[in-house]
Amino acid sequence: MNLKIAELKSRQGEPLPFRTTLEPADLKNRHQEIRGLTPVETVGEAVMLGGLVYVTGKLSADVDFVCARCLGPFRQHVQIPFQETFATSDADVQEDGDSDFHEVAGDEIDLEPILQEDFLLAIPAFPLCMEDCKGLCPTCGANRNEQTCSCNNQRIDPRLAGLADFFSKTEE
Repeated sequence: MNLKIAELKSRQGEPLPFRTTLEPADLKNRHQEIRGLTPVETVGEAVMLGGLVYVTGKLSADVDFVCARCLGPFRQHVQIPFQETFATSDADVQEDGDSDFHEVAGDEIDLEPILQEDFLLAIPAFPLCMEDCKGLCPTCGANRNEQTCSCNNQRIDPRLAGLADFFSKTEE
Protein backbone atom coordinates (compact mmCIF):
# COMPACT_ATOMS: atom_id res chain seq x y z
CA MET A 1 0.00 0.00 0.00
CA ASN A 2 1.57 3.27 -1.14
CA LEU A 3 0.38 6.78 -0.29
CA LYS A 4 1.25 9.43 -2.85
CA ILE A 5 2.55 12.68 -1.33
CA ALA A 6 1.16 14.74 -4.25
CA GLU A 7 -2.35 13.38 -3.65
CA LEU A 8 -2.14 14.19 0.07
CA LYS A 9 -0.93 17.74 -0.71
CA SER A 10 -3.80 18.30 -3.15
CA ARG A 11 -6.35 17.40 -0.47
CA GLN A 12 -5.21 20.43 1.60
CA GLY A 13 -5.66 18.92 5.05
CA GLU A 14 -8.62 16.73 4.10
CA PRO A 15 -8.10 13.12 5.33
CA LEU A 16 -7.54 10.42 2.72
CA PRO A 17 -9.22 7.16 3.81
CA PHE A 18 -7.57 3.88 2.86
CA ARG A 19 -8.23 0.18 3.22
CA THR A 20 -5.78 -2.64 2.58
CA THR A 21 -5.06 -6.24 3.54
CA LEU A 22 -1.75 -7.59 4.81
CA GLU A 23 -0.86 -11.10 3.72
CA PRO A 24 -0.66 -13.53 6.66
CA ALA A 25 2.13 -15.82 5.42
CA ASP A 26 5.03 -13.42 6.02
CA LEU A 27 3.63 -12.21 9.36
CA LYS A 28 3.15 -15.78 10.58
CA ASN A 29 6.75 -16.68 9.74
CA ARG A 30 8.14 -13.63 11.53
CA HIS A 31 6.54 -14.28 14.95
CA GLN A 32 7.10 -17.62 16.68
CA GLU A 33 3.89 -17.54 18.73
CA ILE A 34 1.52 -17.19 15.76
CA ARG A 35 0.26 -20.64 14.75
CA GLY A 36 -2.37 -19.45 12.27
CA LEU A 37 -3.52 -16.10 10.95
CA THR A 38 -6.32 -14.73 8.80
CA PRO A 39 -5.55 -11.86 6.40
CA VAL A 40 -4.98 -8.68 8.41
CA GLU A 41 -7.60 -6.09 7.50
CA THR A 42 -6.34 -2.52 7.71
CA VAL A 43 -8.60 0.53 7.80
CA GLY A 44 -7.23 4.02 8.28
CA GLU A 45 -6.76 7.54 7.04
CA ALA A 46 -3.85 9.78 6.16
CA VAL A 47 -3.68 13.55 6.34
CA MET A 48 -0.88 15.95 5.48
CA LEU A 49 -0.40 19.02 7.65
CA GLY A 50 2.65 21.29 7.40
CA GLY A 51 4.96 18.78 5.73
CA LEU A 52 4.07 15.99 8.13
CA VAL A 53 1.85 13.07 7.15
CA TYR A 54 -0.23 11.59 9.97
CA VAL A 55 -1.48 8.05 9.42
CA THR A 56 -3.95 6.49 11.85
CA GLY A 57 -6.11 3.42 11.78
CA LYS A 58 -6.75 -0.08 13.01
CA LEU A 59 -5.42 -3.55 12.14
CA SER A 60 -7.68 -6.55 12.79
CA ALA A 61 -7.34 -10.30 12.33
CA ASP A 62 -8.01 -13.68 13.92
CA VAL A 63 -4.85 -15.23 15.33
CA ASP A 64 -4.31 -18.85 16.41
CA PHE A 65 -2.03 -19.29 19.42
CA VAL A 66 -0.94 -21.96 21.87
CA CYS A 67 -1.36 -20.89 25.49
CA ALA A 68 1.97 -20.32 27.25
CA ARG A 69 0.65 -21.83 30.52
CA CYS A 70 -1.67 -24.73 29.64
CA LEU A 71 -0.41 -25.43 26.09
CA GLY A 72 -3.97 -25.45 24.76
CA PRO A 73 -4.68 -24.03 21.30
CA PHE A 74 -6.97 -21.01 21.12
CA ARG A 75 -8.07 -18.33 18.66
CA GLN A 76 -8.15 -14.64 19.50
CA HIS A 77 -9.53 -11.72 17.51
CA VAL A 78 -7.05 -8.85 17.75
CA GLN A 79 -7.72 -5.21 16.98
CA ILE A 80 -4.58 -3.11 17.01
CA PRO A 81 -4.72 0.68 16.69
CA PHE A 82 -1.80 2.35 14.97
CA GLN A 83 -0.57 5.91 14.60
CA GLU A 84 2.46 6.87 12.54
CA THR A 85 3.98 10.19 11.49
CA PHE A 86 6.05 10.73 8.36
CA ALA A 87 8.18 13.78 7.55
CA THR A 88 8.53 14.85 3.93
CA SER A 89 11.69 16.50 2.59
CA ASP A 90 10.09 19.97 2.84
CA ALA A 91 8.99 19.51 6.48
CA ASP A 92 10.61 21.85 9.00
CA VAL A 93 11.41 19.40 11.82
CA GLN A 94 14.51 18.93 13.91
CA GLU A 95 16.01 15.42 13.75
CA ASP A 96 17.16 13.97 17.06
CA GLY A 97 17.69 10.45 18.32
CA ASP A 98 14.26 10.23 19.91
CA SER A 99 12.26 11.39 16.91
CA ASP A 100 8.91 9.74 16.59
CA PHE A 101 8.55 10.04 12.82
CA HIS A 102 9.73 8.31 9.68
CA GLU A 103 11.50 10.24 6.93
CA VAL A 104 10.05 10.02 3.44
CA ALA A 105 12.75 9.78 0.77
CA GLY A 106 10.62 9.85 -2.40
CA ASP A 107 7.18 10.91 -3.53
CA GLU A 108 5.40 7.89 -1.98
CA ILE A 109 5.06 6.33 1.46
CA ASP A 110 5.17 2.52 1.54
CA LEU A 111 2.93 1.65 4.48
CA GLU A 112 3.16 -2.14 4.36
CA PRO A 113 6.47 -2.61 6.28
CA ILE A 114 5.39 -0.12 8.96
CA LEU A 115 1.98 -1.77 9.36
CA GLN A 116 3.59 -5.23 9.56
CA GLU A 117 5.91 -3.98 12.30
CA ASP A 118 3.01 -2.42 14.24
CA PHE A 119 1.11 -5.71 14.04
CA LEU A 120 4.02 -7.91 15.09
CA LEU A 121 4.98 -5.67 18.02
CA ALA A 122 1.43 -5.83 19.38
CA ILE A 123 1.30 -9.64 19.39
CA PRO A 124 2.06 -10.99 22.90
CA ALA A 125 5.30 -12.92 23.43
CA PHE A 126 3.53 -15.25 25.89
CA PRO A 127 -0.11 -15.55 24.79
CA LEU A 128 -2.63 -16.77 27.36
CA CYS A 129 -5.94 -18.49 26.57
CA MET A 130 -7.49 -16.52 29.43
CA GLU A 131 -6.04 -14.00 31.83
CA ASP A 132 -6.38 -16.26 34.86
CA CYS A 133 -5.17 -19.48 33.17
CA LYS A 134 -3.96 -21.89 35.87
CA GLY A 135 -1.62 -23.79 33.55
CA LEU A 136 -0.37 -27.36 33.92
CA CYS A 137 0.54 -29.11 37.15
CA PRO A 138 4.34 -29.37 37.23
CA THR A 139 4.15 -32.78 38.91
CA CYS A 140 1.48 -34.79 37.05
CA GLY A 141 0.90 -32.56 33.99
CA ALA A 142 -2.86 -32.17 34.50
CA ASN A 143 -4.49 -29.09 33.02
CA ARG A 144 -5.54 -27.22 36.18
CA ASN A 145 -8.21 -25.31 34.23
CA GLU A 146 -10.06 -28.58 33.57
CA GLN A 147 -9.37 -30.67 36.68
CA THR A 148 -7.82 -30.45 40.10
CA CYS A 149 -5.04 -32.75 41.17
CA SER A 150 -3.84 -33.78 44.61
CA CYS A 151 -0.16 -33.14 43.95
CA ASN A 152 1.84 -31.31 46.59
CA ASN A 153 3.53 -28.51 44.66
CA GLN A 154 4.71 -26.63 47.70
CA ARG A 155 8.20 -25.34 47.05
CA ILE A 156 10.58 -25.22 49.95
CA ASP A 157 13.83 -23.32 49.80
CA PRO A 158 16.56 -26.00 49.90
CA ARG A 159 18.41 -23.99 52.54
CA LEU A 160 15.39 -24.30 54.85
CA ALA A 161 14.49 -27.93 54.07
CA GLY A 162 16.24 -29.08 57.25
CA LEU A 163 13.89 -26.91 59.31
CA ALA A 164 10.87 -28.59 57.73
CA ASP A 165 12.24 -31.97 58.80
CA PHE A 166 12.96 -30.62 62.28
CA PHE A 167 9.40 -29.37 62.79
CA SER A 168 7.84 -32.58 61.45
CA LYS A 169 9.86 -34.62 64.02
CA THR A 170 8.88 -32.39 66.96
CA GLU A 171 5.17 -32.66 66.15
CA GLU A 172 5.23 -36.45 66.55
